[in-house]
This record gives sequence, C-alpha cells and structure tokens, in this order.
Amino acid sequence: MLGAEELFDVVVVGGGITGCGVALDLSARGLRVALVEQTDFAAGTSGRSTKLFHGGIRYLPQFEFKLIAEGLREQQVLSRNADYLFHPLEFVIPLFRQYGIADAPDWAARGRRASLALRVGLILYDLLGGRNRPGAKPRRIHPEEVLALVPTLRHEGLRVGFVYSDAQTDDARMVLAVIRTAVERYQTVAVAGMRADELIAEPWGYSIVCTNTLDGQAVRIRARTVVAATGAFRPPNLVGARPLEIVASKGVHLVVQKDLLGISDRAVVLPETEDDRVLYIIPWQGHALIGTTDTPYAGDPGHPTATEEDVAYLVKHVRRYLDVPDFTPLSTFAGLRSLADTGETSTAQASREHVIAEPSPGYVQVAGGKLTTYRRISSEAGAVVTRHLGLKGKSPTEQIPLVGAGGGFGAAREKLAAAGFPHEAARAAIGRYGVEAINLIDVASGNAELLTTLSDGQTTMAEVVHAVRFESASTVADFTLRRTRLAWLTTDHGRKDQEAIAALMAVELGWSEDETARQIIAHEAELTAEGL
Repeated sequence: MLGAEELFDVVVVGGGITGCGVALDLSARGLRVALVEQTDFAAGTSGRSTKLFHGGIRYLPQFEFKLIAEGLREQQVLSRNADYLFHPLEFVIPLFRQYGIADAPDWAARGRRASLALRVGLILYDLLGGRNRPGAKPRRIHPEEVLALVPTLRHEGLRVGFVYSDAQTDDARMVLAVIRTAVERYQTVAVAGMRADELIAEPWGYSIVCTNTLDGQAVRIRARTVVAATGAFRPPNLVGARPLEIVASKGVHLVVQKDLLGISDRAVVLPETEDDRVLYIIPWQGHALIGTTDTPYAGDPGHPTATEEDVAYLVKHVRRYLDVPDFTPLSTFAGLRSLADTGETSTAQASREHVIAEPSPGYVQVAGGKLTTYRRISSEAGAVVTRHLGLKGKSPTEQIPLVGAGGGFGAAREKLAAAGFPHEAARAAIGRYGVEAINLIDVASGNAELLTTLSDGQTTMAEVVHAVRFESASTVADFTLRRTRLAWLTTDHGRKDQEAIAALMAVELGWSEDETARQIIAHEAELTAEGL
C-alpha cells in the first residue's frame, strides 16, 4: 500500500517497460521500491511497438554499432529469462534493380554494390551479437528461393535476397512479466491508476504528490529517490529542475488478415520506401503486422492513432512490393517513441540511444531506448540511484528469470488439456503466461463456463478472472487491449465479448449493476479513442 507514513528508497514513475525494469532492478538489489502508473501497465508505447527483440539492421548504415550490439547481446539474456515470450523469427530481404536500401550511403544503396554491402552488413550484424546469439546465420538466397518463401512478392526486377534472424515477442505481456516478477519476488509496491503530478524536495529526499485517477483523491508518497520513466508523457514537475527535452515520433502499425498478403511464418523486409525508410511485414498472432511510420507528433500522448494518410502510406508500400489487391486492415495502432531532442530536423534520423539525466540530486529521468535493451537501460538508471544512496553492487537482473519462464511448457500444456482447456486455448495460454498458465486450472476449477473461449477462439473466460487476480486488471479495456490482444485481433474489437468480460470482472471486483454498465460504456469509449 501507498501512504505518507512509509519512506521508500525509490519511487518509479511510469509503468512501461523501462519503469517496470527499473523497479525490478532496484528491488532485486534489496531496495524498498514503489511504482506508480497513471493508467495501466503497458498502456503506452510499451504495448504498441513492432514487437521485436532485435538489434536494428537499419542502424548499420548509421554506424550505431554500440546500440546494435547491446540489443543483439540482450537477445541471449531474453532467450533465457523470458523464454516463453522469445520467438526466433527469420526475415527475408529482397533486393530489386529499381529499389535501393534505405539509410545506406549512396555508393552502397543500389546496383551490385547493394548486394555486397548488405551481405557484409548482415555478417557484421551477426558477429555483433556474439557467439551464442539465438537464431540461424544470415545467408544469401537466389530469386527463386525468395519467391518460394514469399510467393506474393512481385517478380519484376528481383535480383537476389537475404535471410537473417531476430526474434519476436508480445510487448505488453513482457511488461506484465517484468512487473509481476518485481512484485511477487521482491515485494515492489506497484499501483496503476495513480498519476504523479509534482515532486517536492524534502530533507529525506522527495514527496511525490499523486492523484488517484479513479476517485480523484490526492496521495502523497515519500521517497529518498525518484526515477521518472514516463516516455512521451511529461514527468512530474520539480521546481528548479529542468526536465529532459524530448521529441515524440509516431510509429503506426496495421494488423491485417494474413491470407490477404500471402505471407508464411517468415517476416519480410521492404528495403526502401519513397521517403527512404525500411518497413516490415511480420507474422503475428495468426495475422500480419505491418509497420512502421516515423513522423513527428505533438498531439495528446494518451491516444495516438493512425490517420487515413498513415494507413494509405503503409498499404501503398506493401502493394509496391507484393502483388496483392487493395486491402483494409483489421485494426491499427500507434505508439510514440520518446527521443532525446538533439536538434535533428527529422525524427527518423534522431538517435535511438537512451538518455539518463539527474536534473536534481536523487531525481533521475530516463528517455529513449528500445524494448530489447530495457534491462541494460534499467541497470544504468539503477546505478545512478544506488550511487546517490551510497550503495555498491551490480545489477542482478541478468540472472533473474521472469515469472512464467524456465521451461516445462509441454507438461503445462498437457495439464491444461487434461483440465478441459481447448487445444488452441492451452497453446495461447502458454504463450501468454509460460509455465504460470497452470494457474488457470485452479481459476476454472468447478466452473465449466470458464473453459469456454471468447470470440477469438483461443482466449478462455478463465483468463478474465486470472487477469484480475494476478495481473491487476481493473477495467474491461485492460483485458481486451493489454492482458490479451482481443481488441486488435477480432473484427468487432472485443465488443461481442465485453458484457461477458464485465460480468466476470464484476464478481471479482464487487461492481454493482450500475458500475458494470459504466465499465462497458468506458470500454466502448476507449476502443473509439483507439480508432477501433
């Protein structure tokens, strides 16, 4: 619980991957940690990324070797500590006579030199990941093999192709695994629906003035230090402290029915757009994920959405490379990259390196960075905090498996099947919760209704109860948008299921009939705000 009587060692502001990573890092070092998030865990960019664990091949022409190496070496850690959320994925890069390679220097962007430059670049990419990097080695393939892997790819001008490996994840589930590990194993206090408005310097450190967004009540928390990892949102104000200057860049993604594009279990890299960018088509949750854009954004960070122009841009470039009819996405989502303001005129050219600042002693701010390198960023921020507190020691998180990790998934799947869970639902549950999926058996015990699936055919009613009891879900949108992907992957975006979900949550949370009705209306409003 939060209250003015306890003095925390650290209060973390922000429930995205960086904030949750900092909370885990510092609580695992033995500090007393609290985290506050104004809406819900992974409600911002950490639930709206391209869902990759990667180094970033587009950074090779920019010579961002340190950034690439950090991401690729973190893949090894993630493949162990988040094994059920780590899925190796091969990427196919076709090269055409009429198109170049985005971001490459002029001498290497087109013609025969492009093939050589890309081959050397992919070898270097693999080497930067170290000897034990997961996935297959990069390889060059002939046009015939490219077309066999991507049958809908246009033939005209196809010269050669390359295949390399990275990995895929579910970003929102990753955030939940990190914060659950911090709470359940290291006693972090984590509260969603708590907005941090202001910091007040005190003899012991800081008072954090917060607002409970559910009832509007003011809450004051005491801490020796504060870490703000608020992404595109402004950090809490501290008189006399200058916050990090950031710029926001919007990245839009389309979710498309997979058969409309004719792709298989490999991702496709579209090597050049008309504005010199790279796009991806990625198999995801039985669908295809297309992204992403990179445009400056100055609107409300709470609900960035795809415009008609964003959608048209992505569809046009997919059809430039794939011989497919015009299509309409099943759903769209947009995330905001928070980039350190270095004066670049283009957000696409701005560095993706993270920045850690200490605008006031013991008040640490973090901006930028990638999902893949969250643990390293968190450990660096943790080092700043521990140094201020006069503590020593390294981050232990490289050796900490997240909740649900550790293998044994086959046995867990068999137990779910024996308990009556449908095959597809059991498979999906392992993908969301890892070995912790067996908790669903106790949740559903004695209630056959909880074994039935929602409209996506793979999410059971038991998961609604599980989300409330184990994952702090307190609204219908928490469940459809973040605990699962029901809203993104069904044609009605979860509307058919919202009443059944609300009814189960009402039992768990003690909602009245009026409150249940209000929650359904609120879910509809959030879907509309998301453009769904």
